[in-house]
Amino acid sequence: MANNFIDVSNIGNLIGTLFDSMSVRELRPEYIFDAMAQEKRWEMGRTPVKGDTMVFPLIDAYSANTAALDPTSDDISVNATTLSSSRRNVSLEAYGGHSVVDVFEAEPEAFTDLVADTGWAVRDQGFNSINLLARQVMDLNKYSNEASGTISSTYHSYGSSGTASNIGPLKAVDIRRVYTHLRSNNVQPWPDGYYRAIVDPKGAQQLRAETGNDAWRTFQNNNSVAGSEGIERAALGTFEGFAFFVNNQVLGNGTGTITSYFMGREACGKAVGSDLSVQPNRTLRGTHENLLVIRWNALLGYKVVRRVALHTVQHNDDSL
Repeated sequence: MANNFIDVSNIGNLIGTLFDSMSVRELRPEYIFDAMAQEKRWEMGRTPVKGDTMVFPLIDAYSANTAALDPTSDDISVNATTLSSSRRNVSLEAYGGHSVVDVFEAEPEAFTDLVADTGWAVRDQGFNSINLLARQVMDLNKYSNEASGTISSTYHSYGSSGTASNIGPLKAVDIRRVYTHLRSNNVQPWPDGYYRAIVDPKGAQQLRAETGNDAWRTFQNNNSVAGSEGIERAALGTFEGFAFFVNNQVLGNGTGTITSYFMGREACGKAVGSDLSVQPNRTLRGTHENLLVIRWNALLGYKVVRRVALHTVQHNDDSL
């Protein structure tokens, strides 16, 4: 029978079989989507609560004024400009999870440090969860209304310059097209001077399979920074104006169509009421006070700040 507690019934395979206390922990991805979001922390003079709203204000630039100046005019309405702005609101939402360890039986009988291992697993669950929340917000940017329905070609395109019914692999021409889109809209790169791209391992494989003038390998051979070392490590590094990050938590991983993400530094915002924390409860639960609760909590929200600074490309998963 399923048991929600970490006790002797669900760690029976550990009891009496170990000769040391070392645990080999699960292989986990890098939580890249949360890391790409620009944080804005709660600074009001009270503790934030669920439902509070934080605002990312966007100021519009003035248009050029090429009219000749009449320095004798006293009419302040002539050539006057007014400031306009828009708001990107983020509502704070509470998130969390927990695990329960039976420290009366399970902890002394398992040999491994169950509290430490559980704390690691709870922390990983927390980071995994908020990372997917950040990615889900980025995924919705492709829709005209940021929810569902009509997909906007401004924010989304298809591999091999294809269509929704004819999706090809990720190619260099797609990278150049997205770079042109970002530059044409004056999207700001990251401090290192590059835009950033998150691609699935299959997407990285497709780019490395290109030949001729589009070849990633040719570019790396001629790159004094990366050169042969980049090829030896199969690292994409920088290519066509983007710093690449290979990650398997993209939308569609393991399916026939995969999403790659290309962005400037103002693409996504993260509103932080209280960032992720992992803690044990102060008191033990249960009749015999033997149940230790280890929990993670966060009060935050994500929002695409400048929609034009994020572009997604949906491509197939062909192994080339």
